[in-house]
Amino acid sequence: MIDNNDENYVSNAQNTQSQGQLVRIGAEAVYLNGILQIPQDARGLVILAHGIEDPAQNPHQNVIALASAFQEHGLATLQVDLFSSDEIALDERTDFFRQNIDIMQQRLVGTAEWFLENASTENLSIGYFGINEVGAAAIAAAAARPDIAAAVVVLGSAGELASQYAAHDLAPTLLLAAEGDNVAVDNHKQLLDLLTGEKKSEVVAGESNLFSNQHSVNEVIRLVGGWLSHWLVPIV
Repeated sequence: MIDNNDENYVSNAQNTQSQGQLVRIGAEAVYLNGILQIPQDARGLVILAHGIEDPAQNPHQNVIALASAFQEHGLATLQVDLFSSDEIALDERTDFFRQNIDIMQQRLVGTAEWFLENASTENLSIGYFGINEVGAAAIAAAAARPDIAAAVVVLGSAGELASQYAAHDLAPTLLLAAEGDNVAVDNHKQLLDLLTGEKKSEVVAGESNLFSNQHSVNEVIRLVGGWLSHWLVPIV
């Protein structure tokens, strides 16, 4: 595991190109564990964050597939867990972390700042990717530091909590839902009215879950990959 004070980790990751490297990121008062992958000539970095999720939905495996596809678009990816195993265990008893948008957005911003402070990645524009509550945190992170976020992608319902941050999210934001997920579709209609920057809402037709089959996964890759590739450009 690579500590936050090791500034050589990024160049090492670039040498391995598409091979992932374990990183330990100092974000606010905690260290977060993640997998960093930097393809050759990457022009942007997508932070794919995990909150506290239902393991039955296989969220990590789904995000691994997305990360691999994004790398083919010339985008570096960081898959990062926003909570430690101890915090997840505590949440099972208290429900304190699962929907704590403030904590998640602080850690997202801290992660982005960490990369921007490193000479090897400071020229990569940064996008946030989150599913459900983590999507709300991505909107909140973009609102908190509009100078950092170059793009935001939200899959599924971000919940009512996202509404209080949406008006301050100036980053180009894509909202993506399965056509049969009525909660997410309605949530995105509300958020679309509140968002003030570039924005778009898309639905994957004929599906109730964005990861239910390969067709829906391919649609997610096409829509999200296109959005991020368009907005994430090198910082000059």
